[in-house]
Parts: sequence; C-alpha cells; structure tokens
Amino acid sequence: MRKVTTIIFLMLALFAFAALLMAEEAAKEEKAAHDYVGSAKCKMCHKAEFTAWEATPHAKAFDVLSDEEKAKPECVSCHITGTLAKDGSTIEGVGCEACHGPGGDYKSPKIMSKKKWAADPDTYKQMAIDAGLVYPTEETCVRCHKKEGNANFKEFNFEEMKGKVHPVSE
Repeated sequence: MRKVTTIIFLMLALFAFAALLMAEEAAKEEKAAHDYVGSAKCKMCHKAEFTAWEATPHAKAFDVLSDEEKAKPECVSCHITGTLAKDGSTIEGVGCEACHGPGGDYKSPKIMSKKKWAADPDTYKQMAIDAGLVYPTEETCVRCHKKEGNANFKEFNFEEMKGKVHPVSE
C-alpha cells in the first residue's frame, strides 16, 4: 500500500511541476506579445499609406457588420485589428497592425527612423521584423479572405489585390 501511495504522490508532484512549467511558458509568451497602438500612430510617419488605406473597405470593415454579426467572434475576428493592451479597447476596422503586426515595439524611433533606414536599410528592416513588424504575404491575407465561415465571401486573388490597400513602400 505504501508503494501505491508513493507512486500516486510522485505522479501528482510530476503533474503539478508540468502544470507550473506550462503556466510559466504561457506567461513568457504573453509578456513577449507586442502591444497594439492603433493606426493613428502609423499615420504620423506613413501619411500616404494611411490616407490610401483610409479610403478602402478595410478601414470600415467593422462598420459593415450588423449588430448580430458584431456579437459573433467568428465575424469580429476578421473585422477588427486587435485590442489596445493598456485599456483593452477594441481597434475597430482592419487597420495597419492587422496586416503588419502590433506596432508597440517596432514603432520606436530607434527603429522607425527614415534617416537610419536610408543609411542601413537591411539592419533596420531586420530590427523592425525582430520587434514584430510583419511584411504581409498571401498567408496573412487569407487568414480572413477565405470562404470557410464567411457568408459574404468574394473570390480573393492576392496577386491582383496586393498594393491596393496602400502604396507599397519599404
């Protein structure tokens, strides 16, 4: 009986240890996540891109949802950009960070400096990517532009559509 009790105790200790490791790893991942800042922050330096985006359906993507659709996570997930970490408010519409990743870290002037990029574009581009900047690919777009779960699906051709959200710049 003592062996069984010891084995059960060791198994419980092992499970508790594994749970602790998993919780620690989840906390690290959460801490490593970048914060959303909103498209207005991007506009300060990327005026032409912001102005072009503002005239697209992406900017108004949340507004086209009915009240019923706004209550469905499967609809909202593609019609918002994210949440602002500081206050938890929702960023409505498909803004800059929906495609380029949360800008909380790469928006830093230490990274997003036109002068520095001009002098050493490869280094600063890599620094921005390391800080969370995403250069959208077809996979980025088809996370939302897909038929599954989309009652209003329209055929999507990445090659035809790229560059239509805003002028492409480096």
